[in-house]
Amino acid sequence: MGSRSSVVVAVLVAAAAATATSPVALATAFWVGGGAIAAGLRAGAPTYSVAGLLIVVAAALVVTSWATIPGIVRGRRRPAVVALVAVIAMGALALTRAWQVTVASWAPRSVALAAFAIAILALLVHIARARAPRGPVVGVGPAVAGVLGAYVLVAAVAVLPGTAIPQFPRPPWVPEMQEGVAAGAPIVAAPAPQNPSLAPGEWATIHNDSWMTDSYSAARLPDPAGFDVRSFFAGGDCASLLWNDRGEIVAVCVSPTEVRAYVLDPRTLEPRAERRLAARALAADALTNFSGGGYAVLDSSQRLVTPLPGGVIGRFDARDLVPVDEFDVSSALQPGEGITSVIPDWSGLLWFVGREGTVGALDPATGSARSLVSGPGDSPVDIENSFAVVEGGAYVVTGAELLRLSIVAGAPVVDWRLPYDRGTRLKPGQTSRASGTTPTVFGEGGRYVAITDNADPRMHVVVYDVSGPVPVEHCAVPVFGDGMSATENSLIALGDSLVVESNYGYSVTAVAGGHSTVPGLARVDVTDAGCSPAWESDDITIPSLVSKGTIADGAVLTYTKEPSALGTDAWWFTAVDAQSGEVRWRRLAGVGPMLNNHYAAGYLSPDGSVYVGTISGIVALIPPG
Repeated sequence: MGSRSSVVVAVLVAAAAATATSPVALATAFWVGGGAIAAGLRAGAPTYSVAGLLIVVAAALVVTSWATIPGIVRGRRRPAVVALVAVIAMGALALTRAWQVTVASWAPRSVALAAFAIAILALLVHIARARAPRGPVVGVGPAVAGVLGAYVLVAAVAVLPGTAIPQFPRPPWVPEMQEGVAAGAPIVAAPAPQNPSLAPGEWATIHNDSWMTDSYSAARLPDPAGFDVRSFFAGGDCASLLWNDRGEIVAVCVSPTEVRAYVLDPRTLEPRAERRLAARALAADALTNFSGGGYAVLDSSQRLVTPLPGGVIGRFDARDLVPVDEFDVSSALQPGEGITSVIPDWSGLLWFVGREGTVGALDPATGSARSLVSGPGDSPVDIENSFAVVEGGAYVVTGAELLRLSIVAGAPVVDWRLPYDRGTRLKPGQTSRASGTTPTVFGEGGRYVAITDNADPRMHVVVYDVSGPVPVEHCAVPVFGDGMSATENSLIALGDSLVVESNYGYSVTAVAGGHSTVPGLARVDVTDAGCSPAWESDDITIPSLVSKGTIADGAVLTYTKEPSALGTDAWWFTAVDAQSGEVRWRRLAGVGPMLNNHYAAGYLSPDGSVYVGTISGIVALIPPG
């Protein structure tokens, strides 16, 4: 191969090295890739095994490229051809989603620059010695490939027996703990009333209760300094975590290909029971379609109640996951519509909402389901989130309106509907052009219902007074910056205050490689006279968590990820003081893309442990012992 061709190939290799890898990054890539393959095989999650295989293949291609540089700088033809093929293959892999996420995550900027400098040095040596090539360096390529191949094997064997989420080692510049302000005062607030059809306490729904307050009345945040971080790999997004009467975690985890449930030991996260609930058709919107298992509840008879793909509602024993019964309500849905959420009301009827705007009620005693399509005329009426249930009815947010419904003669009817500003665009971080919130009921006797709109340039926290015969908009407060204001998670009700977070800019790939979302957390106070902003912080970056409030110690539990110039994807359990908006503490949950919670919720257990559902399982902050 001629001098110019060798220069071109060397430049390609240098560019690939600069954007893709370094020796340190390669080690972690092989470790995480091997771990993902083994964990996917162990959990029956082929998507993660394929992603792990892509990581390993990509890293092996990079090793191949590096191993050919000595031969290239000596003007040899075979290494140059091998390098060119490797670079082309790397370019093809760059088109896949798994490669985009992984490369961005495990390529620290500083080390990549060092790799680039080494490659450029090799190129300069080649130019200087182009007319006097010597023989290739024998054995470097096979030696490197052999060592790293053995490393892959060791990594796979090491992680196969375990159940933890594969992740990257903690970089030395990332602390395990960050302390902030001292704990504050409790908040004066009454808990939401107990729905008699749900399991007692505040651990029966993803939003704690049927009013969807997202707050705990008695549980307190721990001092995390002595706690252990543990994780469980499920091969799917574990959004709904519930607690049965034995104190065990009941988790529903949704992957692109299936819905699976687990009963877990709350301390060790070891499975005590496991069941594949249903298959799930692989679809382009698999990461943003929450129907068919994203929302589950625990009823008063200790049954897991969850929607399943195909228009089915299933009930399972919450202790051993043995099926109790299931109801096919597809005839009450629109063609091809999935069920987003199911919640029992005070009388035991199972309310459900469909992704395309259907609202229905199932009588489990008879199996009869009645429904209506909630949209006004031909307006878009998608329902992307859950809904709130009160005594005598339900509140549902569609893509166009807030609705109040009740049951008449066994069928849901619309009592009233109020339009809101749905904006002009699907904002980054949202799953639809609509309100991103489940309705939140709060105030004495459920006087208020709150949502966010999707207005431009700033969204609003909108509060409705529903205590009278005719509902009225009580107030609306704009939050966060112009053109960068969106949320995809429910509001937190803390007494007469609401806490709202910014999720603007979120996607799986948007938060990889040291990137994150637009920061923002705010509190809005509600009085008889209206609403007023209490504080707004741009120091807290919450990509997509369903955050929670604690009334007993006046705090907000969330899950944060700060941007990193070095490309570190560090995820943090974070406690925020609800009175001031300042951070009380951060505790490192882990490093890497599989720690991303991806719209799942945070939870505070009865014993003060902290749990967060992630895109691949669960990560927890648990007392020692």
